[in-house]
Amino acid sequence: MSLFRNFSQRLAVVLRSGAPSTVKSPIVPDKYDVMPRQTAEHLIHQVKPVEISADKIGCDGGNGPLGHPMVYINLDNAEPQACGYCGIRFVKKTRSSSQADDRSDRNESTRL
Repeated sequence: MSLFRNFSQRLAVVLRSGAPSTVKSPIVPDKYDVMPRQTAEHLIHQVKPVEISADKIGCDGGNGPLGHPMVYINLDNAEPQACGYCGIRFVKKTRSSSQADDRSDRNESTRL
């Protein structure tokens, strides 16, 4: 009961005084710069498209349980096709680049 003793008298004194009952401290400016320098779209366009020799590719995010649902992407066009979840772009290998890769693979296999 000591908490409520003379409560009404103390309340009356506080209400009569013109001083604010609470003191607000000034807002401290942030110490950290959390604003991104570049957008996610700009960053993902800096990554080169992954070249695939097949007509279709499945993308699951690449992180196992931390990835995203499996998405199958058709690579019929010569343009890069992006995954709808992670934004990684895939492009079908051109005939000249795939032949050059085959030649380099043969050269590497003969060296072994």
